[in-house]
Amino acid sequence: TDSRGKPNIRIDILQCRPQSHLMDSEQVPLPTNLPRERAVFSTTFMVPQGCIDDVEWVIYVPYEGYFRLQDNNSRVALARTIGKLNAALRGKNFICVGPGRWGSSNADLGVPVVYGDIYNARALVEVTGQGVGTGLVPEPSLGTHFFQDLLEAQIYPLALYLEDPGTVFQRSFFYDTPSHLEKMLPESANMKDVLRLIRVRDYARDKRLKVIMNEERSTAIAFLEDAAKQG
Repeated sequence: TDSRGKPNIRIDILQCRPQSHLMDSEQVPLPTNLPRERAVFSTTFMVPQGCIDDVEWVIYVPYEGYFRLQDNNSRVALARTIGKLNAALRGKNFICVGPGRWGSSNADLGVPVVYGDIYNARALVEVTGQGVGTGLVPEPSLGTHFFQDLLEAQIYPLALYLEDPGTVFQRSFFYDTPSHLEKMLPESANMKDVLRLIRVRDYARDKRLKVIMNEERSTAIAFLEDAAKQG
């Protein structure tokens, strides 16, 4: 407070980034009358503008398994394994879904990947909310840790708050679909509880994921669509 007893206000900027669009793209209509079983995830939090067609694979880090890892070395090893999947899936359309802040240097807040671990992905989806994490609920970063790289590579950042009524998170897709991790990387079999490689067509035959992001309506949805219909 000052000499008159009035409080002094101080604002510190921790992180900042330009409010840029990932690309100048036409607005793609959101699906209407979509059966709930065809929706894999949706969010209304800080949605960019864009569309991703023909997603064949999903790299998923289960938050329950991730936060059971006992030491930072195990979490860093997981991040490097994701880097190996990123290389193995080169030329394929895939997205990454995982707990907390992708790219955080603090592994208690999210998977400590670097840009070299995820640069082939089409989207980074951060899962957060009550029950995610071992302490405070990790705030999503929306790609802040490597935002300029994501901007140039056209990789979309998204965040899912699990307790938000506007969020869809199809657990059967993420947890019950067979994982191809051991087939793709046999040496990573010991990570099966903390890393899953999901092939979309194993969940729904002849289907791919399409992700539509509508900034104006602040809604993003990933849903199943016939492979032949993908653009």
